[in-house]
Amino acid sequence: MEKQSLSNKWLYMYAFLKRWNSEISSMKPRQLESYRAKCATPEAVQSYFSNLKTVMYENNLLGKPQHIYNLDETGIQAEHKPGNVIAGIHFKPQSITSPKSLTTTVIGYVNALGNAVPPYFVFKGQIY
Repeated sequence: MEKQSLSNKWLYMYAFLKRWNSEISSMKPRQLESYRAKCATPEAVQSYFSNLKTVMYENNLLGKPQHIYNLDETGIQAEHKPGNVIAGIHFKPQSITSPKSLTTTVIGYVNALGNAVPPYFVFKGQIY
């Protein structure tokens, strides 16, 4: 007997989601590039905050939120379209992607008071 792949029909046909809607839902996972997934360990996060505390003390930044800025970037991959996954209602599932696909980068810059610089977009370049 040949195995059939699992489809979303069982979610709705057998009212599985309806019976468990207080605990699970069907959602699209957010993308997470493979190299970032390797760095998102509890140890790496703890090390980051330990280093941040040291830098804030060394530079006398405690109590000065107007001098504390954060710059962050994210990549938008238009061709990455994962299917839905079943996850707990309080979870944010992730789908690991390849860093080699075409990416548009968005850079945001904000201080601890909430003052922000308009976002900066970096599109694919062209060599002439």
